[in-house]
Amino acid sequence: MSRTNLFRAELKETDDSGEMQTGAGYGYAGEEVDKVQIVRQHGLASHAPKGSHGIGIAGSGERSLVAFLGLEHQDYRPRDLKEGNTTLYDAKGNATRYLGDDGIWHDAADRPQKMTAKTLGLQATETASLGGRRVYLGGDGTDGTYAPVMTAEGPSSVVFAKL
Repeated sequence: MSRTNLFRAELKETDDSGEMQTGAGYGYAGEEVDKVQIVRQHGLASHAPKGSHGIGIAGSGERSLVAFLGLEHQDYRPRDLKEGNTTLYDAKGNATRYLGDDGIWHDAADRPQKMTAKTLGLQATETASLGGRRVYLGGDGTDGTYAPVMTAEGPSSVVFAKL
């Protein structure tokens, strides 16, 4: 008779270089397991930090055939999510929050954000704003000469276009 064995696991290290992400960690008191497949769903790739906790599963009770499921680190996990909301996050404070009726928010934890595309459109059904000190059209402000954009009231102090 075969049986499946579930246990609490703690991640010690991860190898993300091969076809499958594998890890090493701790199972039962004093037990160490290695070359454990870390199972993720399609479309979501992540690398859990050392010390993350999850479930270890040993098929047929065989301790050499272990997989880790649902690894999460208690120090980085977003808290107090409302029912039905989702947050995609990392260990550095970056997050994309899906907030139901409140929309989608991107938080880069005060670090620069970059979006690249062959074409990019930004459209608001009511209003749109670009905050910050300056907006550069045609570049990032460091690559060439820029001039203030002319408005009906005179030259802008915050919007510049590449010459």
